[in-house]
Amino acid sequence: MCDIYMCMERYRNILRKEIVTAVLLCMAIVFVGCKNETDTTLTQQQQSIEKYLTSSHNPRLIEETEIANSPQSNPPFYTRWDMDIYRYIATYYDEGREKLPEITNGSTFDITYTAYIFNGNAPQTTDMFATNDAAQLEELKAMGLTPTYEWSTEPKRVTMGKGDLFASLETALESCREGDDIEVYLTYPEAYGKNYIGKVPSKSAQMWKIKIEEVIE
Repeated sequence: MCDIYMCMERYRNILRKEIVTAVLLCMAIVFVGCKNETDTTLTQQQQSIEKYLTSSHNPRLIEETEIANSPQSNPPFYTRWDMDIYRYIATYYDEGREKLPEITNGSTFDITYTAYIFNGNAPQTTDMFATNDAAQLEELKAMGLTPTYEWSTEPKRVTMGKGDLFASLETALESCREGDDIEVYLTYPEAYGKNYIGKVPSKSAQMWKIKIEEVIE
């Protein structure tokens, strides 16, 4: 009887270990599957943004790190942060720009902006999900589209470091100057993440057009 009991206990222990192993294996598979899905979405957005900037964008851009290798004296370029935040300053080579007030940590400034869901092509009015630009708002209404919310057309006053903008936009706007016209492209982790907000689906890449109207201080 003792031998039979010991055998049964041994069998139970083996069975428990096999069950635990199976559960852990399933959890690992699910985790890897989710991770791969996330990585795939992120990678696709990174590739889509870079392809657009370097081929379809007008003008075509090069990465800032390639300026020294460009045959052009003042090549239009984009700046990239960790392959998740991309910025193009259309006014970068404007005469006298270097003398205009610069945005640094703690700066207060006014902006006009329009935000779009980015799908790999030039943003369309139908991709718009937020704006305080009166011209853009009128264009939206002319198409018979009604904004999700009542949007103000007053410039938005923000202070760097105070949380008035989400961190990725602050990153892109630092070192910009008064009068700059800026395009910011964000992969979904730097935008709204997995959240579904208004008409913006979960895991959406975004593009923001921002005009620095005035740097106050």
